[in-house]
Amino acid sequence: MVSQTIDVLKNELPLEQELVVLPEDVVTGLVLVDIINGFCTVGAGNLAPREPNRQISGTISESVRLARLFCDKKLPVMAFLDSHHPDKPEDPYPPHCIQGTDESNLVP
Repeated sequence: MVSQTIDVLKNELPLEQELVVLPEDVVTGLVLVDIINGFCTVGAGNLAPREPNRQISGTISESVRLARLFCDKKLPVMAFLDSHHPDKPEDPYPPHCIQGTDESNLVP
């Protein structure tokens, strides 16, 4: 699935894929963005998938794999969570990831 995404990107953007090696003597961190129920868990909200999606599942699996790798090496992992106040709409999007709901939590 990842290779299909790379192929699409290569057709749309100038992109060169390289192998990333984490040097042992440099502190490197992982940043995860929006790997949350409201975007990734089937039926979890207005912007969540309505049915299983291989691309989203692949993204979650790869995120978990990388997070475990970083944690095993005791490297920092940071996750950005989308979380909105219920009284502040984010046009043009429907209400999503409202503070205090399961939508704004990391996927299990």
